[in-house]
Amino acid sequence: MDTPRTILNVEDIKQNRDLVRRILESEGYEVVDAVNALEGIEKAKKLRPDLILMDINLPDLDGFSVVTRLRSFDYLAHVPIIALTARTVSNDHERAKAIGCDGYLNKPIDFDELVNEVGRHIKQGRQPVKTTETTREKYLLEQNVALIEDLESKLNELQNAYDRLKQLEEAKSSFISVASHELRTPLTIIYSCTQMLERLPSIVNDENAKELLGSLKHGYERLYDIVTDMLNVVRVELKHANFDFTNVSIRNIISSVKSELELVSEKRQIILQTDAPQDLPPITGDGKQLHSALTRIVSNAIKYTPDGGQVTITARYLPKNANDSESFIEIVVADTGVGIDLDKQKLIFEKFTTASNVALHSTSSTQFMGGGAGLGLTIAKGVIEAHNGRVWVESSGYDPVALPGSKFYILLPAQS
Repeated sequence: MDTPRTILNVEDIKQNRDLVRRILESEGYEVVDAVNALEGIEKAKKLRPDLILMDINLPDLDGFSVVTRLRSFDYLAHVPIIALTARTVSNDHERAKAIGCDGYLNKPIDFDELVNEVGRHIKQGRQPVKTTETTREKYLLEQNVALIEDLESKLNELQNAYDRLKQLEEAKSSFISVASHELRTPLTIIYSCTQMLERLPSIVNDENAKELLGSLKHGYERLYDIVTDMLNVVRVELKHANFDFTNVSIRNIISSVKSELELVSEKRQIILQTDAPQDLPPITGDGKQLHSALTRIVSNAIKYTPDGGQVTITARYLPKNANDSESFIEIVVADTGVGIDLDKQKLIFEKFTTASNVALHSTSSTQFMGGGAGLGLTIAKGVIEAHNGRVWVESSGYDPVALPGSKFYILLPAQS
C-alpha cells in the first residue's frame, strides 16, 4: 500500500483549516496544519512535505515572505507551493509566481478546484523555472531572504518571551490561589481564639487586654479582606465566580453603594454625590457582584481624593446608534483627586498595581492614599467584563497639587 502524500496547510483560521483537512483527507492525503508563518516554516523544514498550501494573510509574516524563506532551502526547492488568499489585489498572481509559488487559488475554496490543483501539482512535481536573473535581482533576493531570517529570529524571540510571561502569569495565579486557601485556615483559628478570649472574665475586666484584642481583631479583618480579594481575583480570571443573573436596577445599586460608603466619605469630609435617572432601564446581571465592583471603584476614587474633595457617581442611558448593535447604561465615577499618570491608566486594572508610589501610602485602606493589595480594580474589571461590559479610566495625569482628578467609565448592556 502506498504511503499517503503529506500536505502542509499553513492557515490561521480554524474553519478554513478544518475545511481543507476534510476535503483532502477524503481524497487520501495526510494533512498537517500550521496556524502561523513561523510554525509553517518549522514544520516545512522538519516534514519536507509533498506539497504546501500557503495562506497569504497570516498574523505574523505574510505568506509571500514565508514562500521566499522556504525557497531559500535547497531541500524544499522541489516542493510545489500553492498560494491561497481571499485578497483581490490585481498583481497577486504574478507576484506569487515570481517569488516561487506554483499555483494560486482564491477563497472561498472550491472543492473540485482544490482537489484538481493539489492532484496535478503532486503528480507533476515542481517544474523547473527558467529565469533571466540579473546580478542586481540576485543581490536583492539574497537581501530579502536575510531580512526575513532576521525577522523570523526576532519573532521567535518574542514568542519565547510571550510563552515565558504566560507561564509566569499562570504560576502567579496558582500561587495566589494556593496561598489564599492556605491562609484561611490559620485566620479561622485566630478569629475563633479571639472570640473565645473576649468572653474570658479576666479579659472582660481588663481594659488593656480588651484594647489589644480589638487591635488583633482589626488586623484579622484587614488580612481576611486581602485573602478574600486574592481568592476573588483568581475566581474571576478563571471564570469560576458564581454569578446569579437577574433583572438589576443600576439606580438601586448606585444608591446602596452610596449608603455603604457614606460613613467613610464623611470621616474624610468628602462629598459623595449621585445622579441616576429614575427611568434607567434594567440590565441583566448579578446585583451583588455589580455592587461589589462599583463599591471597589468608588472606594478607589475616595482613597485618592484628598480630604474635603468630591466624588460623583452618575448614570445615563445610551440608546443604540449606527456603530452599536445594542444599548448601554453608562456609569461614570468622577473624583477631584490626584489623578493617574497616562502610562498607568491601563496598568491599574492589572493585579497588584496601584496608581501611585506604594512608599507614600498610609497604612489605612480608607485614609488618603491608603494602602491596599492592588486587587480591587482587577476584580471590578473582571466582574464588569463577565457582564459583557467595559471599564476604563481617563485622567490628564498625576498631580497631587493641582488635583486633576480621574473619571472611571463603566458600560453595561441595557435591556431593550
